[in-house]
Amino acid sequence: MAYAEKRGNKWRVRYVRPDGSTASQSGFDTKQAALHWGEEQEAGIRRHMWNDPRAGAALLADWVELWWAGQDLEATTEAKYRYLIDHHIVPAFGNRPVSTFTSPEEIVAWEKRTRTRGFSHRTAADARSLLGTILGDAKERGMVASNVAVKRRGRGRKRTRRTIAVRGPEKVWATSLQALLLAERCALLSGRDDDFVLIILTAYTGMRWGEAHGLERPACRLDRIQIDWQLRELAGRLEMVPPKDDSHRPVDLPPFLTALVSAQSTRTRGRCGCPGRTPACGGRGQFLFLSPDGGHHRRSNYARRIFQPAADGRYPGGTRQAGKRILVETTAWPGVPIPPWPDAVPGQPFVPPRGKGIRVVDEDSSPAVWLPLVEGLTPHGLRHSHKTWMLEDGVPEVLQAERLGHTLPGIRGVYSHVSDTMRDGLKVKLQRRWEKSLAQRREYGATSPVPVLNRLLEAARTKGTARGHLASA
Repeated sequence: MAYAEKRGNKWRVRYVRPDGSTASQSGFDTKQAALHWGEEQEAGIRRHMWNDPRAGAALLADWVELWWAGQDLEATTEAKYRYLIDHHIVPAFGNRPVSTFTSPEEIVAWEKRTRTRGFSHRTAADARSLLGTILGDAKERGMVASNVAVKRRGRGRKRTRRTIAVRGPEKVWATSLQALLLAERCALLSGRDDDFVLIILTAYTGMRWGEAHGLERPACRLDRIQIDWQLRELAGRLEMVPPKDDSHRPVDLPPFLTALVSAQSTRTRGRCGCPGRTPACGGRGQFLFLSPDGGHHRRSNYARRIFQPAADGRYPGGTRQAGKRILVETTAWPGVPIPPWPDAVPGQPFVPPRGKGIRVVDEDSSPAVWLPLVEGLTPHGLRHSHKTWMLEDGVPEVLQAERLGHTLPGIRGVYSHVSDTMRDGLKVKLQRRWEKSLAQRREYGATSPVPVLNRLLEAARTKGTARGHLASA
């Protein structure tokens, strides 16, 4: 039974913990207040609802490390969480006892400060969400009375909430014609047919970027690709791992793509440049897409040197200067890239550059620059593009989910199944979409500097001519 005792000008209450030991709490102004608090503790113990106040005295930094040891996360998610903990949560609250988190307004102010320090809305929101998860688990253990980091629905400025939800650069998508032109530009920048096939394959299958780069010959089975692996790049290391969320799945290929993948599988060297008799990346040495030197494409390098210039029409710039535009010869559309020149500044005399590696351009030549094709598009945007195409073509939802490696929630996922009729219909629609984009490309020029596309254009022209003869006959 709780009892109170005088301690100077204050009162202290003593009560018995569940393990039989005696606990105390000081600082009460009156004897009645001390007894009331102690009786509440003992009542909670009898109802098995008591939380030990000592648990909340642990510092947040200590609790975070204990909490972290019990997490089982994907490597990419683990890296993201670790960044948020080390750079945002612990620096702000690491020295605070967990039990002192009682003010939601304090968390709101912290999230706002994070945004004003130059971090994106998404980073600030993710940091708060993770703090809410950490404090939520602390609440279940009785370390804190409430989770003040959880954001109540409908709170905050509507404009801020919409800013987080708006489509950013990662969600820009391309039409089938834009995907074809993008693939052509990528092949021109690299000087290889491989990049044309890589972009077209990604756009027409909705594969994740790592799944495309981890694709090997045994996974290519006539008119179908079996996705069981991805090439993951994390902290500078490349390794073959199962696809995200273990989304093993078949991906059906339309006839044109079957031919492209088949030709690519015979053209590629297959064996990557990773050290060891067995490649250190974990592959079997039969990769479809490798860099010119036989290594794997690095995500940032490929984006900076190939993908972004093709989509944006200029090389990425730095923090102090804009990127250079892509200068091309106009002998054949869309032009073959040549070494870039510096941009002219309005109102200032332009002096042509001279020196090693600078191409001399005389008055008889007619160089031009590429205009933006799909500004802000990323490789992940091709996945958004494929989803949009399937919606436009009325592809069943269950087949859309399977193709992208997703699962349908609820009863739809239990009773919906993919049939062969659905698969055949999708292949017909993708083939029709490809042929339409190829016909649209021919309106810009009947030939292409990219060999593989030039052959496709020639085949389409021959096929169209044959159809014309049959119609006239």
